[in-house]
Order: sequence, then C-alpha cells, then structure tokens
Amino acid sequence: MNQPTLNQPALARLGAACGAVFAIVLTAANGDGSQPFSGPRAIAGIGALTLVVPFIAYLCSVLRAAEGPDGWLAGTALAAGITGIALKLGSGAPELAMQRAHLAAGTPLRAAVDALSDGATVLSLYPLAVFCAAVAIVAFRTRALPRWLGAGAAVTAAALAVNGGFLGTDFVPALLLFALWTLLASL
Repeated sequence: MNQPTLNQPALARLGAACGAVFAIVLTAANGDGSQPFSGPRAIAGIGALTLVVPFIAYLCSVLRAAEGPDGWLAGTALAAGITGIALKLGSGAPELAMQRAHLAAGTPLRAAVDALSDGATVLSLYPLAVFCAAVAIVAFRTRALPRWLGAGAAVTAAALAVNGGFLGTDFVPALLLFALWTLLASL
C-alpha cells in the first residue's frame, strides 16, 4: 500500500507557515499583556512558541543551502534561535507554577517567582538577537532572502539586544518586532 508523502515544496510551505502561525497566535494569546492568567491563552502561547522551532529550522536550511558547506552562520542562527525560544518557553514555567500553587498576589514568594519568569524572558532576547544577526548577515552576503527582509532581521537583532539591556519585562517591544519579522519572513 502506497502512503502519500509530502513533496519538498509542500514541506517548505509547512515550515514557513509555522512562522506565520507563531506570530499570529502568540500575539493573540498575549493580547495587550494586562489580562490575568488564562489557561487557554497560556496553552496557545506555548503552542505558538513551539511552532516557531520548525520555522527556525526551515529558515536555517535555506540559509545553509545558500551559505554552502563551509559556512557556519546558518548553524549559529539555528543554535541561537532554538536557545532563545527554549528560554522564552522556560519563562512560562514560573507563571504556571504560580498559578498551580495559588500564590497570593503581593507576597514576596510570588514576586520572586515572577522575577524568574521575567529574567528568562530578558535572557531569551540575546540569543534571538544573535539569530536575527546571523540571518541578516547570510541574507546580505548570499541574497538568500530579499534585501528588505535581511534589513528587517538586522533591525530586529539590534532592537532585541537593546531591549535586553533594560533588564525589565514591563514592555518588550523587541519581541513584538521579532514576531512581526517572523510573520513577514514566513510569507
């Protein structure tokens, strides 16, 4: 019995589509950031962050093909992208723990656990900046991506690095820019 297989163009579209789904679902799940914890929104956010992994792998395969066998920037982009997303995924663990343990608002324990979550988010900005910088360099050197997309990656890399320097997560516009760039790159 012959089983249907996906051809390469279909797999490429699937990898690219994961980036669009990530950007749209994560933005919808986060809203304006002022909403109280919601299980369904948390699950949507976790799912969105997980879906960016295939997008990063797909994009890095495009960069690797353009860079050639002696290139190392595509591998750097892959490692940095996965590291950044893993840290961002990890930033949700303290939030989930606070909800499961029913930690009261305003307590020192809740503040400490919340600070762990914020710290992981800030830490995620740096590897994501390296990911975007590596993508930008390969895009400019090889023209594997349109120049405007390479320029967008460079701007996003700078924004992520600068935003990470503020060490707070009250406002993280660079993550919004990263989601927007991912959406544009996936299209």
